[in-house]
Amino acid sequence: MDSVKELIQFMQPNQRLDLKAVALTHVLGLTGSSEGKAAILSLDDMLMAIFGLTFDQNQTVAKDAVLSLINLTAEEEGALKIFALAKQIQPNFAIVETASKQICDEQASLADAWSMVLSNLTRCESLVPEILNQLEGTLPQLAKAFAKLDYNKKNCKLHYLAPIFCNLTQVSRGRELCCHARYQLLEKLLPFASFEENVVRRGGTIGILKNVCFDSVYHDIILNEGDNILVAILQPLCGPEEFNDEDNDKLPIELQYLPETKTRETDPDLRKMLLECLLQLCATRRTREILRAKGVYEILREYHKWEAKVGRDSECLLACENVVDILIKKEDEIGLDNYKTIEVSAEQSEKFVQEDAAYVKSLLD
Repeated sequence: MDSVKELIQFMQPNQRLDLKAVALTHVLGLTGSSEGKAAILSLDDMLMAIFGLTFDQNQTVAKDAVLSLINLTAEEEGALKIFALAKQIQPNFAIVETASKQICDEQASLADAWSMVLSNLTRCESLVPEILNQLEGTLPQLAKAFAKLDYNKKNCKLHYLAPIFCNLTQVSRGRELCCHARYQLLEKLLPFASFEENVVRRGGTIGILKNVCFDSVYHDIILNEGDNILVAILQPLCGPEEFNDEDNDKLPIELQYLPETKTRETDPDLRKMLLECLLQLCATRRTREILRAKGVYEILREYHKWEAKVGRDSECLLACENVVDILIKKEDEIGLDNYKTIEVSAEQSEKFVQEDAAYVKSLLD
């Protein structure tokens, strides 16, 4: 610990560049292990020195300082400590504002690194309301930076904006802002649910869809006449299969006559999340009828065949069957308007979980 403390004196803004660089390189190495992180997180003076060096005029020093923050905020305990200390010190270290400014700056070479820091902080649900208050005014600019692939002129890809938006939609205010017609954030993010080039961008976008779908307040927006959101959910589950004319006419126009080269989402976790979106949309009679009319059953019928033969993920198969079991039934058989009004005891819930686990195990035997 004493040897770590000794590094602090060399990490001051007015220190010689070579000493700063060597000390910070050593600190960055320490943040790669749990023991090293714990030692650094226990030293407020060390953390304040790292904060200060993120503004260093030397790009290598500034980069290593931000990379250190990425590692230190990777777990919730570190993220909470960093966020709290940044507010407590005088003058305070405006970590959220600094991150958002860097991300929105087209010429910022550390925009990707700062987006990873902000992604780590927003993963802590307890911090999201306060972070959201600070970010609300810049959300449109952040969405613009995310939606324009060549936004950053220093080759930063800004993929981690997707998990940031996903994390913000953990809370109701985040979902409200995401779906608000004034900002049209969701519309700008939708195309990236099928973004093949990067799983972080794609997965974060699908996470946003899942968070919004789990809030029944937004089901009418999701299933509006434009079909944009439903298409974003269904497209990654679609393959190149051809449908007969009757089935094809049900589908949203964007999902009709897909090319022979059309592939499905390769990540089973993301496929499962998309299927969970559809299950949530089956909550009420009205939404179920819309899903049937849009050909969701027909798409899942073909998807299930593919998953059983090619994808071979038993949890995805079960998730698919949960949706199909609802859509294949007539409303008279279902006999209720809203599934979410059913109260299930803890004992019944545990029983269902056990039955599902046994069924999942048997699916691909």
